[in-house]
Amino acid sequence: MGNPSMPEIRGITFDAFGTIIDTGRAVLIGVANRVAADHRLPVSGDRFLERWDAHFFAADHGEFLTLAEASSASLAKAFLDFGVDGDPDPYVDLLEREWRRARPYPEVREVLAALDRVRKAVVSNADDALLKEILACNGLTFDAVVTSEACRSYKPASRIFEVALRELDMEPGAVLHVGDSLEADVGGARRLGMGTVWVNRAAETRRPDQPVSDFEIPDLRGLLDIVAPQGTA
Repeated sequence: MGNPSMPEIRGITFDAFGTIIDTGRAVLIGVANRVAADHRLPVSGDRFLERWDAHFFAADHGEFLTLAEASSASLAKAFLDFGVDGDPDPYVDLLEREWRRARPYPEVREVLAALDRVRKAVVSNADDALLKEILACNGLTFDAVVTSEACRSYKPASRIFEVALRELDMEPGAVLHVGDSLEADVGGARRLGMGTVWVNRAAETRRPDQPVSDFEIPDLRGLLDIVAPQGTA
């Protein structure tokens, strides 16, 4: 149930992949498994993905890189870590093809329809055309779609959330951010004073060093217990 100390929720921002779009970490692991198999690495795809992730999230490229560019650059660094002599771009192309085939989780349409009185935005670490194509192909519409490419910023940095708040014309305290990443979603939104919901579909255990969300739900149906009573009052 909702936190009674929170103000009325007037807007919701959603992460895309792993939250509304059923293509999250499993696709990344699949590509990492392909790398490990193709190059006969002595580690699992999960272990390789840890290094890829580390380079992606720690990167300071100076100038902004698109998601495709950042994925390729960080994958190239992971290749170096494991002594792989190869081109990362075919694997990034594979990743994008998998993303384009993505579909929403089964409950998404029902939940969005039930929250029709609440303004909604997508806030995603994604390239603009790619995400908008996926949303359009699945008939999903929002009041705003804010991508890392469009605002030149990646979650958990504040800028991408600030752009979303301006698009919704709302103060942080009136907006709930919903996402599957404690670091990128919960951590980033909390710093601005937004309410946060962790969508924990895999029933993971939060580590003590990870951000704490206001709410934790197994899928988006849980939002109806948090938001609907306020949004329909």
